Amino acid sequence: MKNWLYCLWMLPVLGQAQGSLQFNQVLVFTAASGQQTVPANKVWKLESYSPSQARRYTYFGYYGTASWSTTNPNPCTGATSGTFSGNYFSHAACPSANTSLAINGQVVVPNSAQPLWIPANGTVEINANPCYSGASVSVGANTPVRDDTQNTYLCGPISINAGQVNNSPVVTLIEFNIVP
Repeated sequence: MKNWLYCLWMLPVLGQAQGSLQFNQVLVFTAASGQQTVPANKVWKLESYSPSQARRYTYFGYYGTASWSTTNPNPCTGATSGTFSGNYFSHAACPSANTSLAINGQVVVPNSAQPLWIPANGTVEINANPCYSGASVSVGANTPVRDDTQNTYLCGPISINAGQVNNSPVVTLIEFNIVP
């Protein structure tokens, strides 16, 4: 009896189906895209939300003396012996708290295990506040510098100024046409 009543309850819902879905295009949005609205007779499926890959430089300073070896060659000359006095820098990803994804005006945290569908006239907006580098890095040409975050040595020239860092996640959606 329960199953029969459930079927009767579902008939009006099933009867309101608006057609089948037909792939139309892939859309990629960033914070620079502004608010986007799903066109009439279309539906969007959120495929991915990638946090910003922007990096901020947090520290630049004197590293001390480094020794070159076969496992740690000079990145500028390839030398495998000798020492040098050098500098290092550290960096980190921009904080994810500086960004958000809003669907129909509500901030959401996408879950890849649960598809997120946005109907016609729905809106998608990425908000991103910039993050800031607190350190300036300036290394001359053919000068080794240690990337302390990656535990590697790089060869200059490297020049990075403290200040605002562009910070935007990327949203990928699939747009479907609703075919009657």
